[in-house]
Order: sequence, then C-alpha cells, then structure tokens
Amino acid sequence: MKEIFLLFFIFLFLSSCEPTQDFKGEIIPESKTILSLLNSEKSQTQKAISYLNQVIEEGSSSHLYYLRAKFLYDARQYKKANRDILKALKYSPRDLDYLLLAGQIAFDLENYTIATAYFNLIKPNVGKQSLILFFLADVAIKVNDLTLANFYLNQIPQKELNQKDQIYYSTLKNLCVLKKVPSTLFVKNMDQHIMNDVRLQRIYFEYALNFTSKFLYQNQLLKLMNENPNDPHLLRFWARFLNQINQVKMAELIYQKVAGIFDHNDYLHVEIGNFYMSHRNYRQAILYFNRIKPDLTSFADVPFLKSKCYLYLGDRNTYQSTLDSAHLLLKNDARYYQLKMKHFGILKDSSLSVKDSLLTIEP
Repeated sequence: MKEIFLLFFIFLFLSSCEPTQDFKGEIIPESKTILSLLNSEKSQTQKAISYLNQVIEEGSSSHLYYLRAKFLYDARQYKKANRDILKALKYSPRDLDYLLLAGQIAFDLENYTIATAYFNLIKPNVGKQSLILFFLADVAIKVNDLTLANFYLNQIPQKELNQKDQIYYSTLKNLCVLKKVPSTLFVKNMDQHIMNDVRLQRIYFEYALNFTSKFLYQNQLLKLMNENPNDPHLLRFWARFLNQINQVKMAELIYQKVAGIFDHNDYLHVEIGNFYMSHRNYRQAILYFNRIKPDLTSFADVPFLKSKCYLYLGDRNTYQSTLDSAHLLLKNDARYYQLKMKHFGILKDSSLSVKDSLLTIEP
C-alpha cells in the first residue's frame, strides 16, 4: 500500500508538468509515464532516480526519501542509498519497511553491527521473519560465528521457501558445515545459479578464485561488472583478481576506488592493509590499519600487524610501544608478549626492574 501511495502522490504532484531536462541532459518523462517508469526493469532504474531527484527537495516527505533509497539500493549505490534512508528514518524511526531497508543497506556496506541492530528490531515481524533470519545468518557467517549462523538458519521454515531461497539456504548451510573452507564441488554447484541472485553472486566470487580457472572467473566477473558498474563488491573482487595475477598497480587503484565507495568499512581496511603489507608498502598499510575501530571482530589482529609493519620499517621504538599497548589492551592474547620476548628478550619481573615502555606506576 505504501508504494502505491507514493506512486499516486508523485503522479498527482507532477500531473501538470511538461517534459523537462535534468542536469545530466536526460529528458524527464511526462507525468503519464511515471507509473510505468517507477515500476520498470533495472534498465530504467537510473531514469527513476533522476526523476525523483527532480521531485525531492529540502523538507520533502520521508516516503520520497525511502523510495529513492530503494531505487539507489537496487542500483547498488549503497552509500547514496544510506544517506536517503537515514533521512527517512529521522522522520519515521519506527517504520518497519524503512528499518528493513536500512538493515539491508548497512549489510551491503558491511556495517554488520549496525545491520544486526536494525534486523533485531524488526525480527518479531512475522511477515518478514525468513528474510530477516537469512540476513542475520549471513552476517554471522561473515564475522565467522558459525554456531550463531546455524541457530538462525534452523529457525527458517525451509519447506515454505521458494526455489531461489532454497538454493541460498543450502549454500549458507554448506558454508557452516565446511567452516568457511569451500571445495571445488561447492563452487561448481553454485556456478549454475549465481547470475540470477545477487546474494549467491557475492558468495561465489568470494570463494571461486581458488577453485576455478582464472579465465572463467575473469569472464564471469567482467560480465557482471558491466551490468552493475556501481557495485563496490564486484570491484573489490576485481582488485583481488588483479592482485593474484600480479597486476599490483592496477589492483591498488581499484582498491582505492572501492575504499571511496564503501562508508567506513573496517573489514575493507583490514584487507587493503594486508594487501600493502604483502607488497612491503608498510607505511601505507599502517595508514589503513589506523582507520580500524577497536570494536571490529578481528581487531585483535590489527595491533599485531601494525607492530610487524614497524618492525619491518626498522622503527624499534614504535614497534615496542605498539606491542606494549596491544598487550595492555588484549591481555589474554599471548602473541604480543611472545613477539616482544623474541625481539627484546624482556621477561616478566615482579620487582619491576625491567619495565614495559608504556607502564606507569601511580603512587
């Protein structure tokens, strides 16, 4: 009903408008074509976005921001979609459709903590329960909590799923069983279905590079990138592929482009930091590691990687202070103390005759 209302509202609003030209030089259609335009296929999505750009102005209805966010999401312009859905939520913070779209956008921006918060808010909604459980299970797999992923998947009524969701369900189940180490057979079975489901596309390209020919992987990925040029995930897979075939400079450019598309993506920063480390550009790696927030699931690895960067740069003082800080922050992680022992020969000393570089004693 909400979308019908929105379409009807836009139809009335523009009923007296003549064809106009937007800032890109595209012709905005007359009002009589608006309903077919806003319900059209993906090839028309950008025209719908351009049309809504003409309609929306400061103080516009939250429904219009939601509608544009939905089209931007379908066009895989997640950063722009996120800005619009946040504006919609500002005026209607309890709307279930708005919260669902906000969760989907946060998921695709890999802001998994925020996405989980949105999905848990609307989880009691029976009509959307299977969809929410799918997202929660996928998030759990992304952060390597396979027990939680299985918990969510077991709540999904599998017999009620359509064929596409059945395939998605089986794929997530297999990932849990295989402990995120897919096999050649797993990738081969997915290959038949990936082109029709964006969820399976992401999973396939995440793992297929090591289980299929580079020629096939390249052709499949380039075809999808041509159809979806705004998708930051496909660009990220392309950067990984370029790195694997030793096109390092080009991979670096793509990574930098992806970093500009994603909004504060700590998982991406870890990946790019590791990319620079593998090519001995330690200063650039440190820049990306410094962007990562302490609440990231894999944050325990970050100070360890930073300390190694300083070690390879020959900066022993910063290396030591980084180890000391990490050891104070992550007291149960023995790697830092062992690494410090290896390079500095510092032992625990109850008399404090030997002190950590950051240790302070208060009277």
